[in-house]
Amino acid sequence: MTTHKGLDGEALERLRVLTEQNVVGIWAGEAFCGTGFLVTPDTALTCAHVVAGREEGSLTATVGGHTVAIEVISLMPETKGAGSTYGFPDLAEVRLSEPAHDLHGVWLASAGPTQAASVSIHGFSGHTLEPGVQPDTLHLTVAGRSGRFVRLQWDQVVQGFSGGPVLDTTTGRVCGVLKASRHEKGMSGGWLIPVDAVEECSPGLLERNHAAHRPGTVWFDLARNRRGRQADLFGPEPGGPSSGNTPAQMLARGAMPFVDRPELSELQNWCYELDDQLLRLLYAPGGSGKTRLSAELCHRLRHMGWIAGFADRESLGNPLRRPQWLEGLTAALGAGFPCLVVFDYAQARLGDISALMTHVHRHRPDGITLRVLLLARSEEPLWHALKEEFETHYIEDWALRGASSQRLPNTLSAKDPGTLVIEAFGEFARLLECPWVLMPPSLARRAGQQDSILGMLAAALDAVLTLRQGEEWRESDDPLARICRHEITGWYTLLEDRLGAGGVLAGRTGRMMAEGLLLVPTLAQRRDGGDLTALLTSVRRTAFPGQPPVNAPAVHSCLRALYPATDGDHVAPLEPDRLGEILVRRVLAEPESSGDVVAYLGAVLDVSALRNKQARTRAVLETLDVLARARGCTAVGRVADHPAHTVLDRALAQVVRDNPRVLVPALVTVGARVPHAEPLVDLIQPVLETCETDLLCLVEPCLPGYPSSLSALSALVLQRLLQMPDAGSDHTSRHIRLRRLRRYSLRLEESGHREDAVRAADEAVLLSRDLVRRSAQYRSDYAAALHNLSLLRHRSGETESALGLSVEAVSLYRELIGSNPDMRHRTLMDMAGALSTLALLRLGDTQVNGAARDAAEGVMRCEQVPEGAREDEVYLTCLETLAECRHRIGKTEEALTSSMQAVERLEELLRLRPGRYLARLPETLQRHGFGLIRAGRFSEAYQALSRAATERAALSLRTSPRLREQQAMVLQVLLQLSDEFDEFTHEHSSWVQMKTVLDGCMS
Repeated sequence: MTTHKGLDGEALERLRVLTEQNVVGIWAGEAFCGTGFLVTPDTALTCAHVVAGREEGSLTATVGGHTVAIEVISLMPETKGAGSTYGFPDLAEVRLSEPAHDLHGVWLASAGPTQAASVSIHGFSGHTLEPGVQPDTLHLTVAGRSGRFVRLQWDQVVQGFSGGPVLDTTTGRVCGVLKASRHEKGMSGGWLIPVDAVEECSPGLLERNHAAHRPGTVWFDLARNRRGRQADLFGPEPGGPSSGNTPAQMLARGAMPFVDRPELSELQNWCYELDDQLLRLLYAPGGSGKTRLSAELCHRLRHMGWIAGFADRESLGNPLRRPQWLEGLTAALGAGFPCLVVFDYAQARLGDISALMTHVHRHRPDGITLRVLLLARSEEPLWHALKEEFETHYIEDWALRGASSQRLPNTLSAKDPGTLVIEAFGEFARLLECPWVLMPPSLARRAGQQDSILGMLAAALDAVLTLRQGEEWRESDDPLARICRHEITGWYTLLEDRLGAGGVLAGRTGRMMAEGLLLVPTLAQRRDGGDLTALLTSVRRTAFPGQPPVNAPAVHSCLRALYPATDGDHVAPLEPDRLGEILVRRVLAEPESSGDVVAYLGAVLDVSALRNKQARTRAVLETLDVLARARGCTAVGRVADHPAHTVLDRALAQVVRDNPRVLVPALVTVGARVPHAEPLVDLIQPVLETCETDLLCLVEPCLPGYPSSLSALSALVLQRLLQMPDAGSDHTSRHIRLRRLRRYSLRLEESGHREDAVRAADEAVLLSRDLVRRSAQYRSDYAAALHNLSLLRHRSGETESALGLSVEAVSLYRELIGSNPDMRHRTLMDMAGALSTLALLRLGDTQVNGAARDAAEGVMRCEQVPEGAREDEVYLTCLETLAECRHRIGKTEEALTSSMQAVERLEELLRLRPGRYLARLPETLQRHGFGLIRAGRFSEAYQALSRAATERAALSLRTSPRLREQQAMVLQVLLQLSDEFDEFTHEHSSWVQMKTVLDGCMS
């Protein structure tokens, strides 16, 4: 850190240029009189002898190449006197007829120069190598006082320089006015009029000059070396985002342009308040934008002349470097700069904050402006801890006087989430040099589900990365990886501050164990203080045997300080969710962080201490959900290959074997929620292949009743249950078997075993027919079995037999509609589904008019059911079938009305349950788009298909050949349309790039 006793070469050169810009040449008609210089935009100083005795109205000055008339305001003294030279102070104040609007005048010193100071003099002379009067420069040294003047030595002072400014190269300010040469033909220097005399000549001029030069003005900042002080205290001015940043750096470096928040104005007002309010706490959960807001505050204050930045722990936290840093701060304050010091993770910087406040209290100059902004995630624990820290230095009354708190909302009031995500998507696409990617419109809707600004920005960056490179990433590409490292650093710092540098969590081994403890609240959510403290103790004892015990209550207190939840003394999990996923992989990949992984996971999944069954079930599901996403079961940010995966697989397999009755059903439930359940299937399938029947019965209710990546596993469970010996021949057990057969046939078909699926569906029809013969109560089951078999035979290409079964199923449903009022809604929906299938079968049999009638009735039956009881999947299918049938009979506009109705209904469902319906949207849009092409409405078709392509690009295409084929077909149409129609040409390259990404997935 430099001492700032002198100016560096670059600053001095800029000051010389500024001085030259403010120098004026003084003329009387055609005669050159001497030099002067601006002290305000309309006022200049020169020597009295330069302008004395000149004819009134003849004086002009050249200012920046322009000539303006000047008027002499005052002469001191008014006449030369009897001596050979003009008497002291030999000063004149002149007024310009037109102010120099782009110049502010030199910055006058408060006193004359000191002995031996080096000075630079700027003016005009006729003694250069060029003809006429030209700008010229002198360099001299101050010899000392000479009467009331100051003597200069070493350089040759020639005629023309009289009245020129004398720049003190030590202070960077103009310390006087050059009077005359001691001997023009030798190197004997000359004299200057010290700046002290200006006040005597022109009262108030110094005050006006000084008021114009304040922090933030060019001359003040250069002379007082603001840039150097800023760099020494807070590092160089942060650069803006660049395309060279990796995705993982973009969120941490604030790649998004700042979105204005009302809290920024409040903080700026606080900085400028006259009251001595040193401290303010800005608190909010992680990801709310505290750091970004504070960085913007620092940026704006720096542009207004402040020295502002984040206190670096390496400088202020290092006992060897701390004194120098604190002296640099008080020196900057003493130089007249207002200062803002920001402490991020303030709860972990209590010692540094106390050291700063103690130093300022003892050594602060008078009249300073200092503000200290603390960033934390909670309020009261920090103030309490700070008060205790200040009390040890007896400064609590002074330091906390006027201290205040400000809570930062999680979201932006000035901008809705959708708008923020749209802007973020475009900015990230630009920075990642892939402007061809097009944002899926559903992304804006999904943004509203994020709990924080960081989550919204991460969602936008996720979408860009997924569209650019596909669904699978490297860990280093994850935009939240750097944020996660930042969280870990804050955790280390807080532990060291609270527990000391020599405790059990210090050193490499201790730090690694601390990472493992940081993960616990994310894996074990919603635990109260006592339960979480006990779990931390259990994890340390079982996973890290042989290590010294940790102070679990103190660790819990640190977690609570960093991640306060809104309810009670709970600790919030890491947010956004993917931070937890990254930390899971980081911890499990490092043996020193996870210790005995089986014991670690076993302790976290042991929920026996929780008070009720519902809480225990929820706790297990939340833990397994985090682990599943970390394992690569997610769609966005999917890390398909990581060293931690093998560790997690082995450990979870052992934990599942130890407690299958709890964990296997829970894993099936989680698998039904995630888009990539394959790793979970590999984990639990060996267990389900050999387990007892009672476990299969526990798993059965958890199996999804719709196509999913668990279809094969569901088929296995149902197959084993169907293979069990019949417990009896009563109607109830046969009815259970019937329902299992129907579900089994569907899951087999989804798994690619179509022939086995048809056989199972055949058996279900036979069994249901037998049950109906015994009791009419099973007629609805018989109709459902007929419909199921007709659907599977239709998919197998057996249209004729499927048509007969479907007609029989619909006829049976017609009979059932009025038979049981309590089941009317259920029967109407089942009948609508059967009618939709029948319509498709009639289309295949070229019965297009009959198909259209059946499809229309299917939609009508759905709409007879109140919206709350209506099955949306069936309703959407019926609308899409009706649209296709109407196209086939030539009713194109009516067909488009039906397909648009399906799109609109699906968009409503997306707002309610995006995870359930997002995958269906591209296919529905695709059908509507192709219908628009049939109608010749190419512009609307392009819009629909464009949206279908962008939405589908964010889905899991790699594991679905059908989705890839559909995407390839849509992209081919978009390429053709954008090539043929000028209005779409600008997006042609986007489809080319998207097809390249898709080809990579397909290969």
